Amino acid sequence: MSEEVTIAKMVTLEPDQPIEIPKLFLEALQTRDSKSAVMILAPSTRIIRIIPTTGNEVVKIAIEIGELTPDFLKDMGSVFARNKIKTLYSTGLCFTRDKCVYEGYIDKAEITVDMGQLQTDISQLEGVNNVNIVELKAG
Repeated sequence: MSEEVTIAKMVTLEPDQPIEIPKLFLEALQTRDSKSAVMILAPSTRIIRIIPTTGNEVVKIAIEIGELTPDFLKDMGSVFARNKIKTLYSTGLCFTRDKCVYEGYIDKAEITVDMGQLQTDISQLEGVNNVNIVELKAG
């Protein structure tokens, strides 16, 4: 048999009942450097992602964009590149009822820039209305 591309298991979704992650899944997720992961649910698609992290903390950056400019993604990418930030996961640009939002998750162990300075740098981009940075910790 050839190597599998995916691993699957059916689970039952019941309120107030935990979903057990099979041992095979945990083995596939863990690396030498990782004992933690960020779990992200996108309610619109109902897809859950589990992404291994180096440390036990992740930073979520949520950017509300009032007026989307043609250069927004390029300018934001420049801020991330200048600060050597690699995202674990990004929503890209999402249009909600009345606004445009970008969300990205970053492994805190890999961040070398001050969070206040990063928030200021992003806030100064053209079209940005609000930047919210939240730290998520395992355990």
